Amino acid sequence: MILRRDFLGFGLILGTAICGSAQESSQRPNFSGRWRMIKEQSDFGKFTMPDIVVRVVDHHDPTMNVHTVQTAGKNTTIADVSYFTDGRQSENVMSGRNATSKAFWDGSALMIRTETKNSKNENTEIVDRWELSPDGTILTNTSHVETPDGTADLKLVCEKEKTGS
Repeated sequence: MILRRDFLGFGLILGTAICGSAQESSQRPNFSGRWRMIKEQSDFGKFTMPDIVVRVVDHHDPTMNVHTVQTAGKNTTIADVSYFTDGRQSENVMSGRNATSKAFWDGSALMIRTETKNSKNENTEIVDRWELSPDGTILTNTSHVETPDGTADLKLVCEKEKTGS
């Protein structure tokens, strides 16, 4: 019975968020642009800090496509993922594993909850929070990762690259 009550409570919270979404849509940022990591302001916790992270975001609400290139030493990884910011589920492949994500707005922040498997085929949950600075030049992504081995918190701070004229 406790589980049912918790689930109903979550449903009410989610329902309230959806109902309030029309009035909040004008406050929602557009994350489109080319973003480069500010290493001094980022924190990867117990994970290796990349040398370079460049993220290209194409955001046309409710669709957001993210192309990320990350380099650490001699290793470069590329990831392409898509999300629906209206709460619909999206399917992606992350680090060679299937991932299911749901994105939703929390005021002007975009929350993305992703369920996937780790290298041991164990359930892993990642909750990302995307926020833009008031002037739209700094993108901050905070992530909370939960695995059977423990949790980790990461912070990626990126500056928007200037476009050529």
